[in-house]
Amino acid sequence: MAAFAFDIDGVLKHGKSHILPGANRVLNVLSGRTPEVLAQKVPFLLMTNGGGQTEDERLKALEGDFGVQFSKNQLVQSHTPLQDYVSEYRDKPVLVCGGEGDAARSVAHSYGLKQAYLLQDLVAWRGNVWDRYHLTAAEESFVRRDIDFSNIPFSAIFVIHDAGLDWALATQVITELLNSDGGRMGTQRQRKKGVPDGKEIPLILTNPDFIWPTDYPVPRFGMGAFRTGLDAVYKELTGCDLPYTQFGKPHTTTYKFAESMLRRHLADIGGNPADPLSGEPADPADNPASDIAGANAYGWVSLLVRTGVYAGGEPAHRPTQIVDNVEDGVMWALKREGLV
Repeated sequence: MAAFAFDIDGVLKHGKSHILPGANRVLNVLSGRTPEVLAQKVPFLLMTNGGGQTEDERLKALEGDFGVQFSKNQLVQSHTPLQDYVSEYRDKPVLVCGGEGDAARSVAHSYGLKQAYLLQDLVAWRGNVWDRYHLTAAEESFVRRDIDFSNIPFSAIFVIHDAGLDWALATQVITELLNSDGGRMGTQRQRKKGVPDGKEIPLILTNPDFIWPTDYPVPRFGMGAFRTGLDAVYKELTGCDLPYTQFGKPHTTTYKFAESMLRRHLADIGGNPADPLSGEPADPADNPASDIAGANAYGWVSLLVRTGVYAGGEPAHRPTQIVDNVEDGVMWALKREGLV
């Protein structure tokens, strides 16, 4: 059975509002709304390195964009696989970073993390945590002021998105916690420079994209650029490489999670989730360094579109097929499966 895992930015849309040609049409075709083109529904999901909001919020916005009703099993954001990762932290204090406003806390709570704190909470606790950052009136409305963070042992740090993330504040606090004594702010353990001691609290990053496409004519830096800067600061301070766990494309854990979601969606539309997905779901995407590399490594059909990061020439990772846009890619894959 054919299946698709669509990237969003650069494939289906640019920025917040610009829908790319053919995007609405192919999603309606696969959803079975145009039986004159395709006589059956085809399982598909949206698989993006973006995020910074709950899946329910993102799905509602996407339904407005494309006029298609999606199920909860049709969206994998860069941080969605954390749903299956965070169980050991459910009752422990964690720092969550990124997303507009208090979105990181909302995402964390939706995954069952009961003690999720924000960078802004730390600034509200002590302004000299990073005295170059000043809380806005909006931030004052949601920060926690009832916590003494000198007594809170953080057990992990989750960076879920770069939107709304002050890179300087985040770099300062994350570096401090990685070098702290037991995850407590305002402490610093003794360590020998250049020698890893393995005592850092876990740092979990999502979205490794260094650049990503917007409606601006030149791609912009993404969360992968933030990680690069954080790594450089951490190495300058400690002499060691930044210790972290990465989620998002091209990492295999994200593709495994997406495959499980595709199977759940197959059951949603009346199929057998145990049926083989042709062995090779098709992945229309625009970024050779993340999307194409990940799909190739996982054994999926990789379709590189010309509407995003990729602008032509020899890509860093060769796809199964290069196409002009998402509609061309979907029709190529459906013909390959003998469905049109």
